[in-house]
Formats: sequence, structure tokens, C-alpha cells
Amino acid sequence: MIWPRPGLGPRLRDGQWERASPPAPRSGPAPRRAGGPGTASAPGTAPGTASAPGGHRERHRERHRDRHRDRHRDRHRERPHDGRVAGYVRGGAGGPLLSQSLVPPPGPGHHHRRAPGSDGGSGQTLLHVPYGDGDEEKLDIYFPTEPSETFPALVYIHGGYWQCMSKDDSGFAAPPLVSQGVAVVAVGYDIAPKGHMDTMVLQVRRSLAFLAERYPRIRGIYLCGHSAGAHLAAMVLSTDWTEFQVVPDIKGAVLVSGLYDLEPILHTYVNDALNMSREVAQRNSPMRLVTSAAPAACEVLVAVAQHDSPEFRRQSQEYSQALRAAGWSVSVLDLAGVDHFDVIERLSEDSYVLTQVILNMISRA
Repeated sequence: MIWPRPGLGPRLRDGQWERASPPAPRSGPAPRRAGGPGTASAPGTAPGTASAPGGHRERHRERHRDRHRDRHRDRHRERPHDGRVAGYVRGGAGGPLLSQSLVPPPGPGHHHRRAPGSDGGSGQTLLHVPYGDGDEEKLDIYFPTEPSETFPALVYIHGGYWQCMSKDDSGFAAPPLVSQGVAVVAVGYDIAPKGHMDTMVLQVRRSLAFLAERYPRIRGIYLCGHSAGAHLAAMVLSTDWTEFQVVPDIKGAVLVSGLYDLEPILHTYVNDALNMSREVAQRNSPMRLVTSAAPAACEVLVAVAQHDSPEFRRQSQEYSQALRAAGWSVSVLDLAGVDHFDVIERLSEDSYVLTQVILNMISRA
């Protein structure tokens, strides 16, 4: 069984920070952003660096888009797809489903599948489980290979600069976790330009409220987000759950190579699709929303790649310091020898440091 892997994000190459590819080519020159010639071109770019104008900017974006596409394609060539394509898992016919005490009866619009685990065993998978009425408001749930009466769940929130990727690219981390009794839940949300930043944050929060209500056998939710997904996971930590009439049992958060202050991206091409105002960026910046830790506050791990851009590393350090100053239990993990891609892609490996750290966090609860 081959699980899809992510393939989008900024990385350090030959000492220079490469911008993540935009979601799609434009039909004409990209609009110039306010801020004049001194406007930064992307997070991590030195202040005062001019954005590439007109056609040159389009060629620059197209070159990086092609590079990221080729990298993603080459990684999949290493292990051809034989099970999960466009969000579906192909399994053998028949076979028992999990006990109905563990898995509620399927509702309209989602599917039962049996998904092979990394050890050759089989675990129950539910695809496209709706947590709301929107087209993208769905979950893929990978249950443990041998589930106990209750079990923890890792809720994975994909990255892609809030405008690329989907939950269908997010099952790569499941095999080493489901084999250890941990469910993995991949969250779908409306990416830009359809999705507004406020909408994405609300959708992720609602998905967790749904899990808490629908799956009472889950004991302990562990958030895990990468890049833009780390930002959304961090926003969950500031949620006032009273308006949702349920409090998810969040015991841990693993924030991988995230952005926690959105203002630096306002005048970059990343905001072309997001179309955020300064007010929107500020109210959706976790750095501005850090509050004193409650007695039951979860454990937080802030992870960063050695070859992440300076901006990702700076924001990770400053956000972890802000949380610690507010009384949160925070650990920082600086992962050597990986870039913005590898730092999350390697969660598919049983022996990867971050995989083991996550399992250790769960086992301590």
C-alpha cells in the first residue's frame, strides 16, 4: 500500500530561499501589490528586496512551479501508486468492518475502505466523512490496525500556503501510527481563493468539534500541522470552545515549519489568492493570540527544519518563546538534514525522529 506524500513548500537551495509555487498560472501579469519597490517578495526575503515585476515575475513563478511539480512527480515515481488515488483506498473485497461501537454507521457521502498498514495488516478507513455541508468539509479517518476500546487520534492539517494540496494528499503519515494503535484523521478545508482565512480557521475548529461529538471512543486528540497547516493548528489553541458547545480532548500539538505571524506575507504573491487585509492577518496570527495557559493546556512541540528559510525558523522560535512565557509546556525540535519538504514527508517512516517523538508524546499522556 502506497500512501501519498506532500510536495509543496519553500526550501533553501544554494543559500537562497525558494518561493513556493503558486496554485495556478495567471492569464496575464500578476497584479502589483501595495508597498512600492521596497516590498518583500516572500516570507524570509530580506527587507527591501523588490518584487519581480511584470513578465519577469511570471517567469520566475512558473520556473519554481515547474520545479516543485517535478520534485513531487519524481518522489511518486520512487513508489508507484497501488492503493490510494485521488482520495480513494483500494482494498480487497469483503472483510469485517470495525465494531459499530467504535465506528458509527456511515452517513451519506462517505465510504468504508480497508487500508493495508505498513506492516501488511489491515485497518479500517473511512473516506470523505462530512463534518459540515461544504464540498471540502470532509475527513479521511484511518483507524488503528488493532484498535482498543479507546484510542488516541492524530489530526493532520495539510499545508500548501492555504491555497494548494488537500486531505487526499495527507495519508502518508498513517502507516507508522495506525500500527501503534493511533488513529490518523486528515482534515479537508476550503483553500483559497474559494476559502477565506477566517473560513479555514473556523472549518478546522468545527472538524475537531465534530470528532469530539461523533467519535467518543477517541481518547486524546493530537494536532499536527505542516506549514500553513501548522498555522491553522496553532489557531486551534486559541479557540473559545464555549461557542461550539463541546470541548475536544486536545492533549498535544505538533507544529511543523509553520507561520505564526501573517503580516509579512501581505505584500507577497502568497496573498494574491488569499486577499487578506491587515485586519484579517492580525486576527488570524497565533503570535497575537497567545494567552496564559489553562491548567489543562496541552503540550506543544514546535518543530523546524534545519534548511527551512530564516523566516520560518525565526517565527518558530518566537512563537515557542511566547507560548513558554505564557506558561505553556513547549518543546522545540530542530530537525537536522531536512528541508521544508522532507521535514514532514518523512513522517511516513517508522524510524524518523519526528515520528518517534509524536509516538512518545502520545504514550506519555
